[in-house]
Formats: sequence, C-alpha cells, structure tokens
Amino acid sequence: MELIDRLPVSLEAGEIARRLRLRAGRPGSAQLQDVIELAESKIHLRAVYEISYVGTKNAESVEVGGVVLRSRVLRRNLGRAQKVFPYIMTIGPELEKTAASIGDLLKQYYLEEIANIVLERGVAWLSGWLGERWGFPGLSNLSPGSLEDWPLTEQRPLFSLFGGKEKVIGLALTDRFLILPRKSVSGILFPSEEGFTACRLCPRETCPSRSAPYDESLAAENQ
Repeated sequence: MELIDRLPVSLEAGEIARRLRLRAGRPGSAQLQDVIELAESKIHLRAVYEISYVGTKNAESVEVGGVVLRSRVLRRNLGRAQKVFPYIMTIGPELEKTAASIGDLLKQYYLEEIANIVLERGVAWLSGWLGERWGFPGLSNLSPGSLEDWPLTEQRPLFSLFGGKEKVIGLALTDRFLILPRKSVSGILFPSEEGFTACRLCPRETCPSRSAPYDESLAAENQ
C-alpha cells in the first residue's frame, strides 16, 4: 500500500460556479468565493492505493490481488489488463462537520458540491499521476455503486485488498457498505486504450456528476 497525504487539487471559482449553474447577480453567487475559501481550509485530500495484479477471469467476475470482484463490466474491461490500482480517497471529516454546523442551507449545498468536485478532481489527478509513473497512456476508473452491475456491496471485497490499512487515513466501512467519512470514494484504476467512462453505461438522466452521455448500444454490449 502507498499513501499520498495531500493530493494537489485546487479550486477555481469560475469552474465551480459553472458546475453549480451560478451566474453573476444570481442569489448565492456573491458568497461563493467565501464558501470556497472555507472549503479549502477544511479539506485534507488523501488517498491510499495498491498495485495489484489481475488473476482468474470468469464470465461475471475477475480476481484482483487474490480477491474475487463480481462485475461483468469490470471483468470485461480488465480482459487484457495485468496490473491495476485499487484506491480509496477521502477529503477527511472536517468539511462535513463544518457543513453540518452551518444553518445556511445554501452554503451547506455549496460545500457538499465542492466536496464532490474535489473528489472527482482527486481521482483524475491520481489516474494521471499513476499513468505517468507506470507508463500507461490512459487509466480509467470504476467505483462500486457507480453501476448496478458493480453494487455498493462490492466495497467489502475491494476494501479487503487493503487489509485494514485504509485506517491510516481515517477511513472505515459501515455495515451498509458506506465509507466514513462520507465524502470519500473507492474504486479501481485500470489501463484502457479505448477509455472507459461508467456514465456511458448509466441511464440515470438527472445525475449531477454525469461526465458523458448514456450510450444504449454500449450498455447492451456490457450486459
């Protein structure tokens, strides 16, 4: 296991405003910079990752680091992979505590969304950094719960790859397979020449984190 204590992710007001669909003069736009500065002071973005090797592959499962992960989509995408990178990432508990203590619902919403943006950027940074370090031109990501095919219950075997070492960055997995602190994410980064995005297999139209349009034909291929 390797630990990265502070991932170098910055927050830009313009990009966050676009994500929140804020325009100058609209309610809340004036206080956004104050909320960003508050968030920056409370975020401690950390990650642990493993270098794991792909083993036995079956129709609906794939072995990673000696642990069987059940997902047709994951098995399909790791078909030619040998080395992959399971990871767990968190911004820590402080931002969540601060948001809970604020009576302003709009500020709470901003802090929630900023936390989501930071995690997305953190995964993107880790993907690029590992790709450059290990000579992969592109790494794609898949997280438990992002698709019906790889549900949250798969957090348990994924966490088992770390042998309890996730506690180094203050993480725990609940009986309902949720990560604490809440603003955390886990997944596997894997080489993909074509580039894989889970959003293309997900039909949920209202997801605020959507990064690519739903592709019905591609989703059918992965069933």
